[in-house]
Amino acid sequence: MSMTTQNASSSRTGTTTPARAITSKLSDRSTPSFPSASQSFEPLVKSLFRYRLKYILLLCALSTWFSVNFWIWWQTGGMSRNGVWDMIVQPLRPTTLLYSFLSWMMVALPAIVLRKRSPATSPMKGVKGSLSQTSTRVAFLTYLVSAICALVINLGMVYTNEIGVHGDPRLSLFVKSKKHPHYLNGRLLFLTLSQVATASAFLLRGSLIDRFVYRWTLALNIKNGSAILVLLVAIVTSLVFTSIANSVAMLVFGLARLTLPVLYRIPLLSMPLRPFTTHFLKGPWTISLPLRHIGLICRSWFLGFTTFITWEIAECLFENIVAETSPVSMQSADPNTTLVAGVASTDKVFKFFAYSELKELVLEQSPEAERRRADIFGDQKHSPNLWTFLARESLLLLGNDYQLFLRRGQPPPLRVAPTPIKHNSYATSVVATPTHLLRANIFRSSKSSPGQAALDALAADGPIANAVEAGAEAIHVPELFRTVESKMLSSPIAEETKKNVQNVKGLGSHFRDTISSLARLCVTQLAPEPVKEGYENLVDWWTRERKSKVVDASLPFRELDVTVVEVLSHLTCASLTEDRYGIVQRDIPKILEAFVSYLSAIEEYQLEINALYKPSPQASQSRKGQRDLNIIGVEVQKAQEILGYTADGLKEGISRIVRTFGDKLSAFKFPPRTAQKLQGFLDYC
Repeated sequence: MSMTTQNASSSRTGTTTPARAITSKLSDRSTPSFPSASQSFEPLVKSLFRYRLKYILLLCALSTWFSVNFWIWWQTGGMSRNGVWDMIVQPLRPTTLLYSFLSWMMVALPAIVLRKRSPATSPMKGVKGSLSQTSTRVAFLTYLVSAICALVINLGMVYTNEIGVHGDPRLSLFVKSKKHPHYLNGRLLFLTLSQVATASAFLLRGSLIDRFVYRWTLALNIKNGSAILVLLVAIVTSLVFTSIANSVAMLVFGLARLTLPVLYRIPLLSMPLRPFTTHFLKGPWTISLPLRHIGLICRSWFLGFTTFITWEIAECLFENIVAETSPVSMQSADPNTTLVAGVASTDKVFKFFAYSELKELVLEQSPEAERRRADIFGDQKHSPNLWTFLARESLLLLGNDYQLFLRRGQPPPLRVAPTPIKHNSYATSVVATPTHLLRANIFRSSKSSPGQAALDALAADGPIANAVEAGAEAIHVPELFRTVESKMLSSPIAEETKKNVQNVKGLGSHFRDTISSLARLCVTQLAPEPVKEGYENLVDWWTRERKSKVVDASLPFRELDVTVVEVLSHLTCASLTEDRYGIVQRDIPKILEAFVSYLSAIEEYQLEINALYKPSPQASQSRKGQRDLNIIGVEVQKAQEILGYTADGLKEGISRIVRTFGDKLSAFKFPPRTAQKLQGFLDYC
């Protein structure tokens, strides 16, 4: 007993080893974080894009090489001077390869680098939307510089190969005149103007067909397309737009020549223009100029055609090759994790590539595909697991597109900040008399230096300023002289100045409106009936809002949505036999409810679109009424095709799940509207 007491007392007073936890070999292993799409999936797709871009650049180089060979073959005499050996050796000559490289770098390459914009509902809105963006102006400047470079390269080939065969083409910068050596060459000016019109025409075509938007339709139909058909469409398009651009160039050149005497009457413009452009007033009539320069017009047309088709081929190659989806997840160490991580990408294009690969995985019936799907269902390495992450991101994507569809493609409204609630402050009873604070300096002030005292006196709140303010109050100095700045900013003169600035800003739009109204008045009053009718049709085509474009803007990612529906529905059906833990079953009600809600909204909009087309005997009697009715019918049909594509995808997804599970769906709880819709599918299946 004494020994025990002694040991206890010594343990309390003496130095002992501190207590510590029992060590264990079991470590607290945290669940690995889910990899982000920018680190796992997107680099694989970007590497695929880089490989395809090299292929596109090679094909563009071949097209420019062919174009340069055609020009050199014509400039050196064509079939009359070039034999079989010359046609074999000419494509491999250093000058041909040099001009081909320059043409590829200056003409084809800029069109590939420029590539985004949102779709518009009418041609006028599309062009206005394009011109309002900085990227479009940059694109136009790029096309313009590219067209001028194409002209310079062609001039180099002309003076290298053509002079010895066809003679001097007279395309120097200045005319060859000893008396007037600074007169500008009109032939070269016309070629330059033609290239400017070609660049404008190509930008206009890109704005009308929304070329800077990712072509989802091409991504789905690329395997069914034909390269020959794409090439033929590019050739026909280039023929039409080159002819239009060349005609516009001739019209602008003629108008510029007619307005030159008016510009000479302006003193500030007359002096710099006369040394370079006086000779344009002495030539023949402008109307007869095209007949005197057929060769120049043909040269400008072929130059514009080769420039336009080089751009068009580059754009078509980029659209058709880059848009094709391809599986890339097998290049990573964990394909399932990389693939599922790709659906969370912030870029819709990367999302589409991920879902397209998932679609191929869920449709494949090989043992390897079944094993990968089972791994997605039974994943226990991540939190949340692969299926939960995939289902959440997919439903979130469908929900955002569903809300966009309900807004008919309009951006979400701005959230107004709630007004703060004013709390009534109640006066508390005074317990004691408050003590007034002593606001004077309680410390003894040290003597400041004379320089510091002078600076303090001249300060804004110094004694001099206070004395002046007090004196102004005493003698009632007008406020105008005391606060000049505030008075000037709030004076009527300043307000009038602001109004004048706003009027100057709107002067350009007012001038455009005046010109358009004068042109409309001249056409309606002076033009014959066929011209008047053609003008009205052109204005109507330019300004009319396409209902199909409105529907297209409401479902801008419908191809992606249908792919998501196919992935979710096939995975849900496969989970009946491949999901060992039943993880997918808890998400079936949410998936079906999302599908049904989206489908119901689309069907309501289909009824609204169908109501727009109402044939009436009165409308069919007049020619204009019949034309308007046909236009509405065409737009309604296009809109129904867009809506029907998404609706059919949703119906197939719902039917697939209903057919697979059948009466087992009665174990889930659905909202009444969703249950009623599903009952119809169950009865049909």
